[in-house]
Amino acid sequence: MKPTITPEAYKKKLDVLDLKDIALTYASFKLKKEQLSESLSVDIDETHSFRQKEDRLFVQYKYDFHAFGHNTKEPAIVLKAHYTVEYSVGGGVIIKKDFMEIFTDVTVSIILWPYFREFVNNAIQRMGLPSLVLGLKKRN
Repeated sequence: MKPTITPEAYKKKLDVLDLKDIALTYASFKLKKEQLSESLSVDIDETHSFRQKEDRLFVQYKYDFHAFGHNTKEPAIVLKAHYTVEYSVGGGVIIKKDFMEIFTDVTVSIILWPYFREFVNNAIQRMGLPSLVLGLKKRN
């Protein structure tokens, strides 16, 4: 469904936000060597939610990474990374879903992608596997 917020209303809300913190709040990784093969196919799921508490906006963003070996149903590698991004909200503005649908896709996901790329590369190397560098983030 297409968001209903106008560009002018979006800009007004964007102007009152100030990034305060980015935190990795949960991380896990699992390797099943028996599922590995020469090439892997990668699937990354992204989910998010938000809540506003007075003059603070908290965005919870979750990445679930699965790498599958050739002709395997179970993933060889599973990585999970959950982040919380905190913004201050000025002017008593109330943040609503129509704004957040766009803001999370356009801004938050782009801000977090380098953190997740580094997490994946680091975790894969710690598993004793060759480096894996994810590509640049394209809009969802």
